[in-house]
Amino acid sequence: MKKLGIPNNLFPIISLGMLLILFSSCKNTSRQFKALVFEANNISTKAIEYAPSFSSSGSEIYFSKSNDKWGKGNIKSSIYFSIKKNQKWSKPKLAPFSGQYDDSAPHLTNNGKTLYFISQRPYDGIHNASQDIWKVERNENNKWGTPIRLDNPINSSQNEYCIKTDEYGNLYLASDRNLGYGQGDLYIVKKTNNTYGSPVNLGNSLNSEKGEWNLEVNKEGNIIIFEASERAENLSPYGDLYISFKLDNDWSLPQNIQEINTTGSDLYPELIEDDNILYFSSSDSLKSTRTNIYFIEFKHIYDKYRRNVVFLKK
Repeated sequence: MKKLGIPNNLFPIISLGMLLILFSSCKNTSRQFKALVFEANNISTKAIEYAPSFSSSGSEIYFSKSNDKWGKGNIKSSIYFSIKKNQKWSKPKLAPFSGQYDDSAPHLTNNGKTLYFISQRPYDGIHNASQDIWKVERNENNKWGTPIRLDNPINSSQNEYCIKTDEYGNLYLASDRNLGYGQGDLYIVKKTNNTYGSPVNLGNSLNSEKGEWNLEVNKEGNIIIFEASERAENLSPYGDLYISFKLDNDWSLPQNIQEINTTGSDLYPELIEDDNILYFSSSDSLKSTRTNIYFIEFKHIYDKYRRNVVFLKK
């Protein structure tokens, strides 16, 4: 039987074709794993925008905004929102419950009826309040009510920096309250029979003698992404984002997410599992005086760091 062969003059064409396919694949891969600015010149602008929170339908976003300079002292922020209609995001507007005081880090719950946020607004005659956790409820007419401060011990006399929820209603927060491991720690407040307990420190697998701050948890509560400062692995002296996985109630040692961290501040993660997207905020470099909101595909990050989990030996 005669063997079929490939004419010699076709080898350059085939080789070129294979190179083009390989180049295209690499190009798509690099684009896929590169963080992109979210809604440039609309939501992400020359001002400071950070801490995004999306509704479960993906049609609303709430975020913090300030016209001050990032890294140049105290920042007064307000909470803004935008609505997605016909695949376009509206021009952001000031949330009706914000604007007078320093409000930041909004978190919209899965049912869309409650929004938690951090504020230094006065309460009970206290006008020099620390950063506390507040919540506001949305009524049947889709109108936001009057913000309410969460009671102690969920709040403390010190600062709270962020709050998130899982699908079971448990609260996760960052705080520099007393008796932590370091400058700031991560805590959980478990919900049982519609009642919240006291904050419990998430332990020294996650927390260190340095600072652990703004965080995100997935729906199941077994993935946590958070900002950490001054760790040896950091690209930035201010804040890098880390990821950890929970197995049998133990958290793995946090891993620096190299794909997104910069020499600036990288913080306030927001994971949209249904869309496989991780949003976060970044100033990009030490000299930058603004932050923007970015997004990146999450699957690659999950696959890479899930393979490399390490747990503390008991």
